[in-house]
Amino acid sequence: MGQLIKLQDYVSRYELDIYKYPSRFIRLKRLQWQQLYKAWDEGVLVNSSPEIISTATEEPSGKEKIWGKMKSVFTKNKEEWQEDAAGQVKEWTIIDDEDANMNRFPFQFETMPKTVDELKYQFLEEIFKVQIQWASSTVFEQSNVDISYFWEKNLKYFMLRFPDTFLFLYKPVFSLKKAEIQTETILLTPLEVVCIKFIESEDQAVYIGSEDHFWEKRVNHQRKKFLNPLIALSRTESIIKGIWKQANIDFPISKVLISRNGFIDFPSAPYGITLVDHRNYPEWFKRMREFKAPMKNGQLKAARALLIHCHSVSKSRIY
Repeated sequence: MGQLIKLQDYVSRYELDIYKYPSRFIRLKRLQWQQLYKAWDEGVLVNSSPEIISTATEEPSGKEKIWGKMKSVFTKNKEEWQEDAAGQVKEWTIIDDEDANMNRFPFQFETMPKTVDELKYQFLEEIFKVQIQWASSTVFEQSNVDISYFWEKNLKYFMLRFPDTFLFLYKPVFSLKKAEIQTETILLTPLEVVCIKFIESEDQAVYIGSEDHFWEKRVNHQRKKFLNPLIALSRTESIIKGIWKQANIDFPISKVLISRNGFIDFPSAPYGITLVDHRNYPEWFKRMREFKAPMKNGQLKAARALLIHCHSVSKSRIY
C-alpha cells in the first residue's frame, strides 16, 4: 500500500516529520491487520451497527459515527493512532472523529468477509481513508478535503496496489517564486523518483506521439489533437530538479506515461521517458508491485526537500 505524503495543497502530517510517519504507518497497518485477521479467523469478528468513538472530552455528536463495532479488535492499538490535546503526536485511531468528511464513511461489514481476499480488500479500503486523513491534517491544522478524492480511481490505484515503501505526492502544488504550480503525480521509491502521468479515455484509443506541441488521438475512425503530455512531465521533472539543486540532493529521476486501456505510438520517444500502454502494462505493473527494498535515507531526504516547497491551505483545529 503506497503512502500518500502530499495531496494537492492540503496540509500533511508527513510535512511535520517525514522521517517518522512512513515507518510508523507501516508498523501500525501491520498490527491492525494482524488483529483483524486473528478476529476473523477465530470467528469473533461481528457485524453490527456503527458506534461512536471519540477522543474529545465533550459529548460526541451524531456526526461522529465511524467504524462498526468489532469486539474491540482495534482497541489495543487505539492509543497509537491518537493524538492528545497537548499536541503530542501519538497516532490516530483508524478513524478521525474530528473530520466531518470522514463521517460519510461509517465502516460496517455489509456482508461478512468469506475469504482472506475479501477481508483484506475491506481493510485496505478503510486504511485508504486514513491515508487521506493523514494527508489533509496535522495536530493543529486541517484542510477541507474534496470528497471526490475518496473515490478517485487513480489515487486509489496508487494507494492500494503499490508497496508500503513507495511515497506519493498526488497532484501536489509547489510554491515557487511567489507562484503556485501544480504538477503531475510524483512517486518516490527507495531508489528513484518517478514522475507519472496518465492518458486514458476510450478503450483501444491510439495516441500518436511526437515532439510537437500537440499529439493525436485516434479512436473509432476519429482523430483529435491534444496537448503533448510530455510537456507536463518535463515541467514536473524540472521543478523537482530545481528544488533538489538548492538542497544539494542527487537522486535519480525518471518519467512514465501510462495508458492502461490504450496504445501509445511514439517510436522515437525521448531518452528518460518510459511509455506504458495496454501491451506492456502488465509487465510494468508486476515489476512495480514486486519491488522489495526498505525505505532509504536518501529517499526520505528527497521527499523532505519537496514537502518543504509544497503549498498548503489549511485552517486551525483549535479556534
